[in-house]
Amino acid sequence: MLQSVAKKALRNERVNICLTRSTGSDIAVWSHRKTQRAFFGGLMVCGSVWACPLCASKIAERRKLELQIAFDKHKATGGKIAMLTLTFSHKLYDDLGVLLHHFKLANKKFFESRVFRNVREEMNVIGRIRVLEVTYGSNGYHPHVHIALFYFNDVFLEAIESDLLNKWIDVCEKVGLQTSWEHGLRLEHGEDAANYLSKYDTWSLEQELTKAHIKKAKKDSMTPFDFLRAYVKTEDKKYLTLFADYHKHFKGKKQLQWSPGLKKLFGITEMSDEEIAKKKMESADILGMLNYLEWKQIIKANARANFLDNIELYGLEEALK
Repeated sequence: MLQSVAKKALRNERVNICLTRSTGSDIAVWSHRKTQRAFFGGLMVCGSVWACPLCASKIAERRKLELQIAFDKHKATGGKIAMLTLTFSHKLYDDLGVLLHHFKLANKKFFESRVFRNVREEMNVIGRIRVLEVTYGSNGYHPHVHIALFYFNDVFLEAIESDLLNKWIDVCEKVGLQTSWEHGLRLEHGEDAANYLSKYDTWSLEQELTKAHIKKAKKDSMTPFDFLRAYVKTEDKKYLTLFADYHKHFKGKKQLQWSPGLKKLFGITEMSDEEIAKKKMESADILGMLNYLEWKQIIKANARANFLDNIELYGLEEALK
């Protein structure tokens, strides 16, 4: 249902073919063994983490498993994880493209600075994973990054946080951004970050790094996929405009980025988002097949979501009636 709204907002993007066009054969209908949820097979996918809530969900689940492997292997050798968060101040009518440009410059200056190089050496950081996110609230778009730092040395993170915060404020000012002492930078132990993130639910550090753009945001803000949810409830076209504006500026950017050699170090095979989206990973049982005319009728009625709901409630044969 949310994907159908994304198609409406992004008329000329690949999401419009996703799970709509056949790969050349009849359409399979499957039932997930664990959840009993119905889903389609034999359809093209777009593989976009920014545009497609379905591909994003599947890709995030695979990326979460990769992170779990890396975290477990690193900790098994005595390693530690720290969570570094970088953000800045913004206003309601700030242009998202301009914000992202300045934010990119600030990140570059920050990670190339002598201060960060010294911190990296002090902590014995062997690599990092960076996640780019954005939310939207009363002060407009809020781009930010979470960075998992893989390190070994026993250090006092609070003191390091103070040094990094001073540098972050400095580089933000140099590129035309402002940030605050209270919210600009946070550095904490991975375990502390995980406890903070799961305070009100079961959200883990791995999920925060891979799934934050999928979950519903806090009360006073929205994720881009919340724009789609809001349109379903209200049919207010401003949410289509917001989603299209967000996508224009995030399309082509890397949502999850590992430092060079880190995946190889932990024995993780490199896979693109599109490769993950195409791969069937679920343990599932096939319920039946849909021919071209049946599928065409479902698409014409924009009934993919309702059809799957009816399969789960009444079975495939009844749903086809």
